[in-house]
Amino acid sequence: MTDARIGAAAPAAPVPAAPPDGSPPAVDALLVATDLVKSYGPVHAVQGVSFRCNPGEVLALVGENGAGKSTVAKMLAGAVPPTSGSIVVGGRPLASGSVRQSRQSGVRCAFQELALVPDWTVAENLSLPDGAPYRGFSQRKSVVAAAELLGAFDLPHIDPQVTVGTLSLADRQLVEIARALAGRPSLLILDEASSALTPPGVAWLFQRIRDLTSDGGSVIYVSHRLGEIAEIADRGAVLRDGKVVGEFVRGGWTDDQLVSLMAGREAARFFPAPPARTTDAVALEVTNLRSDGVHGIDLVLGAGEILGIGGLQGHGQAELLRSLFGAAPATADSWSIAGRPVSGTTPVRSVRHGIGYVPEDRKREGLALEMSVGENLLVPWFRAYQLGGRPRITRERTWIDGVLGALSVRTRGPDERAGTLSGGNQQKLVFGRWMDRARTVILLHDPTRGIDVRAKQELYAAIVDLAEQGVGILWFSTEVEELVHVCHRVAVLYQGAVIDELVGERLTGDAVVGASMGLRAAA
Repeated sequence: MTDARIGAAAPAAPVPAAPPDGSPPAVDALLVATDLVKSYGPVHAVQGVSFRCNPGEVLALVGENGAGKSTVAKMLAGAVPPTSGSIVVGGRPLASGSVRQSRQSGVRCAFQELALVPDWTVAENLSLPDGAPYRGFSQRKSVVAAAELLGAFDLPHIDPQVTVGTLSLADRQLVEIARALAGRPSLLILDEASSALTPPGVAWLFQRIRDLTSDGGSVIYVSHRLGEIAEIADRGAVLRDGKVVGEFVRGGWTDDQLVSLMAGREAARFFPAPPARTTDAVALEVTNLRSDGVHGIDLVLGAGEILGIGGLQGHGQAELLRSLFGAAPATADSWSIAGRPVSGTTPVRSVRHGIGYVPEDRKREGLALEMSVGENLLVPWFRAYQLGGRPRITRERTWIDGVLGALSVRTRGPDERAGTLSGGNQQKLVFGRWMDRARTVILLHDPTRGIDVRAKQELYAAIVDLAEQGVGILWFSTEVEELVHVCHRVAVLYQGAVIDELVGERLTGDAVVGASMGLRAAA
């Protein structure tokens, strides 16, 4: 790769030919990928991608959703075979399309779309990759081994005997990463592995990366978080439309340059300003809300207001949003939506009252992956009309096409199965179903998690547009900069209660982080 600040891609250096005796060629790079191609019928997900990764190095792969990053990661991990091209690890060709052989070669991967069995315990999931199918399994030994592993990786708060499905998304992601680290890999692939992590979780991950690279291991780091890339990556390759279109080195690029290269156009301003409010009307008001993990929260959300919810994950933010939507039981002294008193909510009542909800886990709570794109956009409205499927999609085609176009969802059309889309495009579907649907309140749980910079800008614009229409937005985000730049106010939760409310000059990144740690800033 070049040492230019940022520029067009240079071809990967060729792999040296094998000596006459047939022994493997001597190479300095730990990984050399040459002319990787992956096609799904007429769709070319990856087109001639070449790069190398050296021992002790962190190489970032960046690009927009659908650029081919995850497909490259899956080929390296052996999850999918390349249509053509070669992968050499440690001087030896990597077997095509075999996760087991990739792992035996020292390659391990933690995927964004978690490869965990939700009904199994943490211990069972941690023992899964290396368990032999014809060897006896000991539950007791697996629990002991899992406890030792979690302790060694500074994760003692995760109980090895609980089922994975009961853990928070952040803790499930930590288990996924710990499982990838367990075999002390020579090459670790992290595909959006920080997307559900809060800042302490990211700090934990970076320490694990530094431990691995200091021992000579290499890391392929796939992420949309430019700040993380600037901190942890030594070099990087930019993918667009399945091709490497540029390269960069640490300290040799700016966010604007990188975004422009990813998008193929000039970068727009990252964060839009929150819209000016033109009314004092209240969209949602609740007094002394109580639920599992929520302890007496008073909340007033104005019509057209973007109210951010801050704090470290696990301090009641998910429970607050679920309670307000009716997905979790809750009680309150008083509760009103657009000035109309309600006794409580259920998901069906919430949709009827004009509340929309983007949940934390798009795969488990947000989408029916076997249903089509169009059906997923329309699913909240099926009950009201007693008709779904193709007839409804045909009737609503104008609205569906408008949502897909407004959010730039990459899809072959409303009949495509939602499960085939990239994670970022799936997230757009969950958000898009509430657009132009006469909503009063939208509840957002980290809606930009795992999506690229351009897609984030499109979601920011859509959120601001909804607020301009008078919709009240309640937005929990793990990215502090989003809260500071796009929200009118931020309420920070600590141990299930609001510890501080930040507005105006008090609304700063330092104040949000401090309140998240239990420190109330001076007024």
